[in-house]
Parts: sequence; structure tokens; C-alpha cells
Amino acid sequence: MNRLQERFDQDKGGMVFSLAPGEYEGPLRIDRPCVFDGGGATLWAACGPVLEILSPDVTLKNIRVEVTEPNAVSRTAIRTYYPYPKLEQVEVSGDLEGFPDEAMHWELPPLIALGVFAAGAENIFSVSLQAAALAELECAIGGLTLSPSRLAKGAQTITLRTGELRDNTILYGDLLVKTGVIRRICVTGTAKKDAPQRRDAPASVPQDLEPVQITPPAELLAPSVLDQSVPSMKRGQRTGFPELGSGVMKIALEFQEPRQSLDVDSYVFLLQGNQRVRGDSDFLFFNNPESRNRSVRLAGKSPALMLADLEKLDPSVERIAVCYSVYGDDPQKNFSLLKEPLLRVFSGEKELCRLKLDELSIEKTLVAVEIYRYKGQWKLNFVASGYRDGLRRLCESYGVEVE
Repeated sequence: MNRLQERFDQDKGGMVFSLAPGEYEGPLRIDRPCVFDGGGATLWAACGPVLEILSPDVTLKNIRVEVTEPNAVSRTAIRTYYPYPKLEQVEVSGDLEGFPDEAMHWELPPLIALGVFAAGAENIFSVSLQAAALAELECAIGGLTLSPSRLAKGAQTITLRTGELRDNTILYGDLLVKTGVIRRICVTGTAKKDAPQRRDAPASVPQDLEPVQITPPAELLAPSVLDQSVPSMKRGQRTGFPELGSGVMKIALEFQEPRQSLDVDSYVFLLQGNQRVRGDSDFLFFNNPESRNRSVRLAGKSPALMLADLEKLDPSVERIAVCYSVYGDDPQKNFSLLKEPLLRVFSGEKELCRLKLDELSIEKTLVAVEIYRYKGQWKLNFVASGYRDGLRRLCESYGVEVE
């Protein structure tokens, strides 16, 4: 018997069975009513079915279920013998069986490779997809938009458009196909200044689907509230709030239009007790915008936004350093050019506090705030200081090697 099945069978603690973030080998059989909370974990097996539901009144949430062998005899990720189990934030790589409202077989490509395309210009790509049923389509990649945002059943073409990306920008992320579950299509590509501009013909919208305005999910938008009663922090101040650690925490860097062209990028370091990352996957930036279990994410440019679900964070992470850097090697382009920079901290839609970054001058890289564990509670340290010599020194201080 595998260890996860044994743990589940021996657990008699109530209706909720929870996993810590990580990867777990299946198969797994759920044979009693319960809420199975994967905590952002991945359940996998080389051959399906990976997970079987053999009981009524089962809720499955916060988990990815994956068949890892492409040529497996069975590609079934989840099979249920009781219709209508409740699914919440469930992602699959493989087939579903026994779900009345879900198509059984999907033939989505695992990867869309855009290749090398022109930097500094809009590029348009037409991509053919085969959908097994009606679905929502969402782009989770900065610098790339898509249309339409809904798929009809059958063969169709979608359009992907890049913005005017900087030279050597690497696109890497996912298109999310959403029905009752989530499926991912990885998209890759590289912007180069001497590469040809792609101008494929845009796809037409199927007649039986109305165009849908593409807007970011509400959680990826910085709340616009600017309540003057919100407490203002000082540089070097440490504090805590009861709301930290429950719900989605958001940190937004806002500023007025700079006095000259300036590109400010977000960087997040997930640190162990030794104040260093475990590896490159714990260093989040525009080409790696999510932690492995999506507990910490980067979204947006204006304002730059960091989201953290601290309850889902890997227990080995003791500190999160939220940083910003001015792009480019020109020393004259630094934080002194920002007008009225303001750091805002939210729990959900509630603004907890803010910090005016009006003491910055020639710094090109900034450690804005640290979120850290102290005696079992999450606290904030408003560092608000940085380096004049760019990103390399900051990365190396946290154990990230920069070539």
C-alpha cells in the first residue's frame, strides 16, 4: 500500500483530510464522505486512474491530479463512481470518468512553442485547438493576451498577441482551460530585436459565442481604496496584523508617471531559515512568476502586485523578501525618478497599512518589505533600502547565482 493511501485510510480525525504542499504518488481511493483538501499539492501516477472516488458526499479541492506517462494504457486522472462530487480549484492532466457535466477526453497540446519573434513590436500568432466541450480560456502570462476567451466544442483557432516586449524577454507560462476543472497548456517563446515580426491572421470568433472582454481576475487587481485613516509605516518599522496569514495577502507598489521612461520589475525571494533560497524556483520574477504550488505569485506592472496565500506556503519558507529593480544598466535611471512611490499592503480587499518610499535616491534595486515568521505569527519588516549597483548583488545575497 502506498504511503498516502495508508495515511488516508488511518486518518479518523473528522470530515477534513488535508495535505501539505508537495508531490504525492498515487493511486488514491477515497471511500468515505469527506473534504479532501490538497493544499496546492500534486497527486500523480504513471498510469490512471490516479484518483478514484468511491463514496457520495466527497469534496475535492486545491489539488492537481496528473497522469505522467504520455502513452499510459489509461489516461484517467479522476474516476468517480458517484455523480456530482464537488470540485474546487482542481487541476487535471488526463481524463475524467463518471462526471455527468464533464467531457471525458480532451486532446489539448501540452505545449505551444511560439519560437523567436520580434522584440519591441506586437506579434500575432494563430493557434489551432480541439476542445471537447465549452470552456473558458484564460491567459496567465504577462505580456501576452488571447482571443476569444471562450472555446466552442470542436476544432477552432485562437489568437495570441504579444505586447512590445524587451529584447531577450522569455515568455513562459500557461493558458488555463476551465470547465469544472482546470487544464493547462504551456506557452513558450523569446523576443529578439533582430527576429522577424509575426503577423498571423487573427482568429474569427465562432458565431455561437459572444466575444468576452478579457480582464484580469479580481484577485489579481490591486484594490483601489485609498482610505486616509490607514496607518502609515516608517522605514525600518516592524509590525504585525491579526489578518496576516488568513486569506490572500497583496502588496502593491504604486507611483505616478516617472519623469522619464522607466521600467520597474518585481522580484520575490522565498527564504529558508538561513536567509537563502533553496534553488532558482524560489526566486520569482517576470519569467518565473509563481511558486511551485502557486502560494506566492507576481501579477501586473502598474501597479506591480505580489499575492501570497501564507496558509499554503511551504513550511520551510521562513521569510519572503519583496523587492523591486529598475531595468537596465544606466545608473542615471534609478528610484529617484519615481514620483510619489507608495507601498500598500492588503489582506483581501482591506488595506492594512502603507509606506511612502520618499527617501529613495540613487538606488537601482530595492528591498521593500519582508514577511517573516516570529513565534508562530507572521510579521512585516519595512526595510525600504537597496543597492545602487543593480540586481546582481541582491540576488547573490539571497543565494541566487546570476550569470
